[in-house]
Amino acid sequence: MFGERMARILVIDDDPGVRESMERTLRTAGYTVHTAASGEDGYELARGGAFDVILSDMRMPGLSGIDVLRKLREVRVDAAFIIMTGFGTVDTAVEAMKLGAVDFVQKPFFRDELLMRVRAASDRRQLARQVDLLQRQIQPDGSVDALIGESPAMVRVKDLITRAAAATGTVLITGETGTGKEVAARAIHGGSTRRTQPFVAFNCAALTESLLENELFGHARGAFTGAGGARPGLIEHAAGGTVFLDEIGTMPKSLQAKLLRAVESGEVRRIGENESRTVDVRFVAATNVELKAAVESGEFRSDLFYRLNVHRVHLPPLRERGEDVRLLIEHFVRRYGGGRVSGLAPSTWDALLAFDYPGNVRQLEHVIQRAVAISPGALLEPADLPEEIVAPRAMAAPAERSVAAARERAEREMIVTTLARHHGVVSAAARELQVSRTTMWRMMKKHAI
Repeated sequence: MFGERMARILVIDDDPGVRESMERTLRTAGYTVHTAASGEDGYELARGGAFDVILSDMRMPGLSGIDVLRKLREVRVDAAFIIMTGFGTVDTAVEAMKLGAVDFVQKPFFRDELLMRVRAASDRRQLARQVDLLQRQIQPDGSVDALIGESPAMVRVKDLITRAAAATGTVLITGETGTGKEVAARAIHGGSTRRTQPFVAFNCAALTESLLENELFGHARGAFTGAGGARPGLIEHAAGGTVFLDEIGTMPKSLQAKLLRAVESGEVRRIGENESRTVDVRFVAATNVELKAAVESGEFRSDLFYRLNVHRVHLPPLRERGEDVRLLIEHFVRRYGGGRVSGLAPSTWDALLAFDYPGNVRQLEHVIQRAVAISPGALLEPADLPEEIVAPRAMAAPAERSVAAARERAEREMIVTTLARHHGVVSAAARELQVSRTTMWRMMKKHAI
């Protein structure tokens, strides 16, 4: 089986008895297990993408299991997600599956059932990763063409990426959140001689210091309580390929020395081992903060900064490349339109082109993805856009001609916004609006949603 020795499992449950029992069962079966006592803690642990399978209770104070699943999908965490509940309903199961859960189990469940479901989810996840690697070997992933734009700023960026990909040495990618730093990192990997080898992306801000060290460097058997077997870290997993360290500026200073050794000499030492291992990897790091300021304040090691800053690629914010916005909109409409949505109304173009996009390309992508999902026709209308984009223009527009028209417009916007918040799951939106599903469908038909 793929998953029994190497799979990493996260259990999220507010019941300490359930957590301890599941942790004991899964560790005995050979899995590496971490636990979280709340949805909030589970989300913070999981958002770094460090787990193969995540099991989450449905009903918890604060973030529910569905909330955790939704938030992880928004940040594109690639893990098999299993929902657990003692209050199972068909609606809940359907909602969880639509959001990407791979399984749905009802408490209480037997030990063998738990292991069977985790093993199946882990094996599917491992198989998908192997297929992805084989596909990359046949058709390498990552290209400067993935960076959409023809502005002078983007022409310079693409030239820098092409040069960095052909060279050796580390790369430091800088830029605001949402500018596409991981896309640039994949393009560097895809244009390099390492293109057929693994590309491992890791968010340094997603885990605590101890978990961060464990995920990057791995551990020896018996290194700590529960370490029933040795496990290589992500750096070893990337042997021959590229390691992308996002948000490198958040890495604790105590770990920076260990990373420096890996960058300088390729040597990694698992937790609990005395001897180092040599791994051939290329490091690409990214940050949305000014690392020079962190060096001057003593928060970031100067030697590590200079080691990472061999090749520098800076991604400009979208507001500095306004001529690329139209190209990006057209690209995202083609990607998410599926042939159903073919274009935008003139007033929609006006609203989108006038907006500043503080969240950069990522924000624009989410805006178009949402608009396409809720649009009733072949053309995107202003009503399909988020309020923050159309509101500035609406403030300057003439007042509604009647109270009834204003009420109808407000009702449609409320329905559209609620559906978008629940990713199009009608039953969930109906519950929030406190209406029956039948009434919800009737309202949607009335407003041609």
